[in-house]
Amino acid sequence: MIMQELFKQLIKDEIAPLFKENGFKKKGNNFAKTLSDFAWTVNFPSSKWNTKEEVEFTINTGIFTDKLFGIGYREEPPKFPTEINSVLRHRISKLKKEEDYWYKINLSSDLEKVKQEVSSDIESLVFPYFEKFQTIEDVMQEMKREESQDSNSDLELTILYQAYGYNKEAQERIIKTYNEASYKPYIREVADQLNLSIE
Repeated sequence: MIMQELFKQLIKDEIAPLFKENGFKKKGNNFAKTLSDFAWTVNFPSSKWNTKEEVEFTINTGIFTDKLFGIGYREEPPKFPTEINSVLRHRISKLKKEEDYWYKINLSSDLEKVKQEVSSDIESLVFPYFEKFQTIEDVMQEMKREESQDSNSDLELTILYQAYGYNKEAQERIIKTYNEASYKPYIREVADQLNLSIE
């Protein structure tokens, strides 16, 4: 059997039921569970280097909110929340605290072992990680924490602050972002859309 078929079978028989039991909906290799203000999102991308003999795939997680569309993202929000359009996007590697991690299916693979590892990682790492995010405040707090680690001001967080009534924080952030920006017209435009001042 071509390894790509085994990967599809793994998604269908092992992974999809696990997500369904936990309230997620499925579209292709994307899964999403919608809460009141956002959605938990998961994607299972496969490597572009895959062959008939070997398939590598990984797990990406994210938090989707439609509040970023129209201002931050210049488009309509997709009908199905996707990881690629999310914030706090993290690969399973981060949750496993390892280097870039990919699961492998090839002719010498113990398929049962692969299934067990993927299922275990979803249940013991992915679901508990998502449980940290019950409110939009949880999401914004984590965005702020991660931002402080790489010192880049996050325009997405500014938009969310304004959308959820944290006007003082949004105002302070847009001024800081504008002062640090190399391309200021876009920041000015976003500030106008958010009814914020950059003066």
